[in-house]
Amino acid sequence: MNHRIKSGFSLYTNSREAMQNSILKKQIRKKQRIILGGILCVVLFAVFLAYRYRTYHMLKTERTVAEHVDSGTKSFAYKNGSISYNEDGISFIDGDGKVEWEKAYSIKNPIVTYCGDYIAAAYKNGNEILLYDSTGKVKRFSASYAVSDVEVAEQGVIAAVLQGDNENYIELYDASQKKLVTIKTTIDENGYPLDIDLSEDGTMLAVSYLVVDGLQTKNRVAFYDFGEKGQEKEDRLLAGFDFKDTVIPKIQFMGKNTVCAFGDNKTIIFNTKDTPSKQKEIKINSRIKSIAADDSHFALILENKKKSSKEQYLVQAYNRSGRKVMEREIKTEFSDVYLGPDGVLFVGNYHCSMINYAGHEMYQQNFKKRIQAMAPTGKAERYLITFEDKTQLVRLR
Repeated sequence: MNHRIKSGFSLYTNSREAMQNSILKKQIRKKQRIILGGILCVVLFAVFLAYRYRTYHMLKTERTVAEHVDSGTKSFAYKNGSISYNEDGISFIDGDGKVEWEKAYSIKNPIVTYCGDYIAAAYKNGNEILLYDSTGKVKRFSASYAVSDVEVAEQGVIAAVLQGDNENYIELYDASQKKLVTIKTTIDENGYPLDIDLSEDGTMLAVSYLVVDGLQTKNRVAFYDFGEKGQEKEDRLLAGFDFKDTVIPKIQFMGKNTVCAFGDNKTIIFNTKDTPSKQKEIKINSRIKSIAADDSHFALILENKKKSSKEQYLVQAYNRSGRKVMEREIKTEFSDVYLGPDGVLFVGNYHCSMINYAGHEMYQQNFKKRIQAMAPTGKAERYLITFEDKTQLVRLR
């Protein structure tokens, strides 16, 4: 019987070749994965750049919302649509251009603001305040003195600045029309309230006061707390900050724990998480033309000081921590500025343009009809635009 003898060298050679082939295949697969990963990164980066620097060329009319428009109509983004209002009434138009509800009133110089589901409308220098929920249901409040400013929190708490004969009052009401707090302020002790804003949960109030001290003036930013932290404080005053070299006409909560005070030559950012503290100060070296802010960004439109530039204005956009995310020169004349999901919207009498937070002009157009109002909706690329004769829902294309 013949026996086949296996060579040890042959086994070693075959095993070595198999190992080399296996290593080679792994290296090839690794290179393929690297190449595919690189291609994917390039594609994703190209998609990112295409989205970041996208340009729109026209406005497509999705729906005509109203055929007749009253003068003085204004609008702003609300939930998944827009609120449109004037001296005769207020309406909610969803992101598809459908009028969800419409309520009539007679309010001259209306002050309208919102937070969460609630919208507050007040008669400036009058005594009536209206509170609407997301369904249009309304509650009426009668203030003790003339209303000069009003704000609302997400659960329906209202803060109103009232002008008395020799003093001012800041009053808070809950959604059931119960008066919660009255803060009396005098020009001699507190100063004159220039602006107020409520935190989303209604527990903190920020006030900008103009204080006259002899022949000099200063600005005071005060924080009132209506929760546990303010219980032991006189008049619920939690903290105050004085500024001698600026006037602060606008103050705004940005999110839960950030407050921005917009002065005529600086912007001050406060953190209110525990005890209010100054977080950052941004100096402004040019005259401020306009300010716009939402929960995530704020934009300053300044006069352009560069003599060599043909652009009249300088746009600076910041995130809420105070980091500058965009700066661009523009020559657009405008009457209103809005922040929306697509960027900064500039609206003039016969013109609109939009710049995203990369500084890229996404869209611009001149119109034959005068624009009364234009505002973002809750949907990307969709805007509510009001001309002299009609209101339309339009889409960027």
